[in-house]
Amino acid sequence: MDRNPKPGVALGNMGRHADDTDTPQSSSAFLAEVNQYATQQSSSSNDTISNTPTTTQKALAKAQASTSHDDRPVDTNPMSQPSIPTHSTSPGQSTTDTEMVGQGLEALGGDVRKLVQGIQKLRHLGIEDFVLPLPKIVVVGDQSTGKSSLIEGISGIKVPRDADCCTRCPLEINLSESTDSETFWTCKVSLYKKYLYEGPQGRAKKAGATRDRPLGPWQYQKEAEEFEFATVTSKEEVPSVLYWAQMATLNPGTHWKKYVPHAKMTAPETLEVKFSPNVVRLDISGPELPNLSFYDLPGVINVAEIDEERYLVGLVKNLVKEYIKSDNCVNLLALPMTDDAANSSAAGIIKEAQAERRTIGVLTKPDRVQSGESMEQWTTILNGQRFALGKGYFIVKNNPDPKVEHAQARAEEVEFFNNTEPYSTDLEKYSHRFGTHRLQAALSHELKAQILTSLPLIFQQVSMKSDAVAHHLKSLPKRPAGNLPMIVHTRIMEFTRETAHHIDGGSAQYPFQKLWYRMALGFRKSIGESRPVLVLPHSNTQMPIRSAQEADQDDGNEMPDTPTPSRVNPTHSIQIDSDEDGASKPKTPVSKSAGRKRQNREDNISSQGQRNDSASVSSPAQTPNKRARIDDIPAYSGIKDLAKRYRFEDIREFINTAYIGLPGAIDPKAIERICSQSVEHWDKIATEFLKQTFDLCAKAIHRQVESIFGPWKQTQLFNRIIDIIGSFLERAIKEQNIAMQRLARIEHEKPMTLNVEGMEEATQKAIRLIESKNKESRAAAYISRLEAQSGKQSTGQQRIERIAKVTDLQLGPDEYHQELLAIGTVRGYYEIAYTRFVDAVTQSIQVEFFSQCRNKIGDALVTELGLEAADANDKCALLLAVKPEIEETRQRLIKEQQTLLTAREWLGSLATPDTSVGSYEQEDTEMEA
Repeated sequence: MDRNPKPGVALGNMGRHADDTDTPQSSSAFLAEVNQYATQQSSSSNDTISNTPTTTQKALAKAQASTSHDDRPVDTNPMSQPSIPTHSTSPGQSTTDTEMVGQGLEALGGDVRKLVQGIQKLRHLGIEDFVLPLPKIVVVGDQSTGKSSLIEGISGIKVPRDADCCTRCPLEINLSESTDSETFWTCKVSLYKKYLYEGPQGRAKKAGATRDRPLGPWQYQKEAEEFEFATVTSKEEVPSVLYWAQMATLNPGTHWKKYVPHAKMTAPETLEVKFSPNVVRLDISGPELPNLSFYDLPGVINVAEIDEERYLVGLVKNLVKEYIKSDNCVNLLALPMTDDAANSSAAGIIKEAQAERRTIGVLTKPDRVQSGESMEQWTTILNGQRFALGKGYFIVKNNPDPKVEHAQARAEEVEFFNNTEPYSTDLEKYSHRFGTHRLQAALSHELKAQILTSLPLIFQQVSMKSDAVAHHLKSLPKRPAGNLPMIVHTRIMEFTRETAHHIDGGSAQYPFQKLWYRMALGFRKSIGESRPVLVLPHSNTQMPIRSAQEADQDDGNEMPDTPTPSRVNPTHSIQIDSDEDGASKPKTPVSKSAGRKRQNREDNISSQGQRNDSASVSSPAQTPNKRARIDDIPAYSGIKDLAKRYRFEDIREFINTAYIGLPGAIDPKAIERICSQSVEHWDKIATEFLKQTFDLCAKAIHRQVESIFGPWKQTQLFNRIIDIIGSFLERAIKEQNIAMQRLARIEHEKPMTLNVEGMEEATQKAIRLIESKNKESRAAAYISRLEAQSGKQSTGQQRIERIAKVTDLQLGPDEYHQELLAIGTVRGYYEIAYTRFVDAVTQSIQVEFFSQCRNKIGDALVTELGLEAADANDKCALLLAVKPEIEETRQRLIKEQQTLLTAREWLGSLATPDTSVGSYEQEDTEMEA
């Protein structure tokens, strides 16, 4: 049975429960069930399954304690321990042991393999989070006790000897014998992250252990994360892969994938942390391997070498205490024969935890004992007279040279114990406890015994927990039935259709395009009205030099950038627009109200109330959460006062700067610079237009959200849809803004056109208009000088008539004729360029932005909501829940239930015909035979 529930089929039988029928469920029925579901949730209790020990659990723990073989008092007399066949060994009888070395890591029978592998799989399932700890072997010892060599001797692999990594991270090593003789040796390295680092980076010395947090900055998390780091098929690759796996563990702020080995890798200069309780796991399988699982913990330190690492002392000790406290944990204590056993900090931790009865002592470095040194200490330990341990002691001899092969090291070990005094003489009676292969046999035996002893209790705990989870699931409000992803997907399809109808427009029911077209005309008008402005000198009498339409557009207000007229040299501005037909004669003043009415008729825009030019507009960078009516969107008002203003003197400066040495000639570069400067504000107007387009589109789409998904307004699904659509529109308008900015940049950086005929016509019209306005200005100044000399002032219609009668002969040559031609050319180009730019921007919006909203928004909802994922039904149930915490509890319990059911299947498969437990000495004898 799989660990997780089998996924449903997306949009078909997705997430269908066993009690679901094949009859399609209508949306109304579904909504009714959702409402009933919400009512049930409101009255449901918020109880959760606690992991604290219950009365039944305490009784089970007591039963376990009564059946544990550790309750026997420690017999300090080694002669009363289980009978161990003594082998009379001598140099001439070492052939059997040497042949045994050739067998590599061969160990026990098939029943042990099945038991050990079963417990390994239960542990990988995470079953220890639900029931009592599983049987395990833990290797502990102080630093520099030969623990790394011991691990290498048991597992047959080389481990890194770098003090900055291997002593800081626990290792879980799982050995399993493959039944297929053709199977290759394989080692899979995984990172098992059960603790989160919550301490400051680079300040580890301040992140030591406390009473409330025994592991300092490392916080336990309920659901462990597991990452497959690398898989190797050669033992030579293990040290390197293991080194980088531990580097990944010691740098929790960096993604672990960065440390996956590749060709060009260099070790990090510094580590983010110097200690981690997270495990690096090695799953090793191959022929003739012992079926064994054990943990190698960081070496216990009593005194830090440097002050900055004093915090490590408490963290490592607390980690060791956490591992060895379980009653079904067999401890392997490494003690070097070069030191006094009384100085072992690890031994002190075991004694403090009262774990001596389930501890095996391993004496290392027997070859380092000085010649002639007394062996009395070790003899009394082997006899059980001092530092007695419930499982006795073994002596192993390992080669500290990592270059020595495992088989060679084992052969040297056998040779050493067979031919070295006092092990082959005075201590020969303990020879059944000499050597790594005998230690392996003992560990396999002890692990098998622990498993068989714990299995009934584990099975009972799993069953009880499984029943409790099932009961709690049954008590929760019933989840809405039916294919939830299909129901949600149907609504999304309906939403997509309605959105497309709105964006396409074409009827009174779908006015979106009509409203946007009105906005686009306003955008065009705003760009057109920002033509370059020519400021002309004129008399102090106010002369209506612009058309009634222009005067109405200003509403009688003086433009901010227009220079203030003075008594000596008064000026007025002239906008170079297309109203040239009547420019040669003075205009009859028109009232402001009449001007507005004519302007509205010309633009074919019906006014809907007073415009508010300063009204705020939603930015594309904001999620449009406010869902106003589309009819509330005003016509595009644009940004005022962006037109460039020039005097004849300014134009002359441009011409003189680009002077080419020919009198009366104008360098085209001067015209190009003025044209470029005249259009540099277009991006501001277009950006505002995009903002208002975004606002219009967002509000139209959100009206459809309200209409289609409104019944789910109280659920997370509704809010999630709002967020997804907001993000989608932001991305789309951002892309559109990039396209618009590109168009504006092109217009600004390189003015050009191939429309020669249109350019010539527009230029001539502009020149005629400017000449007419300029003549009016000069004539007004001429009449003002005459009246100043005569002392007689004319006003009103009389003055207008006098100005109109002034001839070119009276005015004389125009000193700004060259500048007039230049600005006329600029005006002609502006007419060609701005219509081109407006068409390009609006066409791009139609083809790109509106097209995305029409065709892709539905796909974005399906993808972001995960409607096609394997767990789509669970996701939809959570999103549709009125109280999400209830659905979160349900999904957590379902996951636990699947884990527990899988565990029950594994436990059932562990039953073997041979469940008897003999002594490891008997198994060792059988292995030698």
